[in-house]
Amino acid sequence: MKSKAEERYLADGLDELERTLHHLCYSANKSATIRQNLSDATEDELGQIEAFTSRFARVVDLISKRVLRSLDRFEFYDAGTLLDVANRAEKRGLIHTVDWLRELKDMRNQIAHDYAGDRLPEILAYCREELPRLLEVCQRIQIYARTLLGNGSPHTELQGLQ
Repeated sequence: MKSKAEERYLADGLDELERTLHHLCYSANKSATIRQNLSDATEDELGQIEAFTSRFARVVDLISKRVLRSLDRFEFYDAGTLLDVANRAEKRGLIHTVDWLRELKDMRNQIAHDYAGDRLPEILAYCREELPRLLEVCQRIQIYARTLLGNGSPHTELQGLQ
């Protein structure tokens, strides 16, 4: 039998993911018309891109460090390394591959450590390209977890993003 603490931790993680995805989708839409070549971008445009890529990184952190781990905890798996968590998520059909999640985590680190924005065009291209897959994975995770909790599907509307 699941404890209330495990249920609450998973439910809280899902609620936080909902809110974080809302902010990510907002930033993705707001920055969608900004050209990939950022050499003549305004400070406002750079700020929008920074918000989008930072929010992308936050979602990656949240799913890998909190939501997938709380799913493991809820299903009585021992805490393990990120690789253990990723392997179980792949077996559940929640993520595309372990290597894909590792790639996302590597990009998250690049986003966090690109202090001067020297790699911003490359980071932007990656985030734009991977956004649909990230949103799809988040939706899969939400559906799986909410089914475990017995309260249906996710609330966030993820359509309308390319």
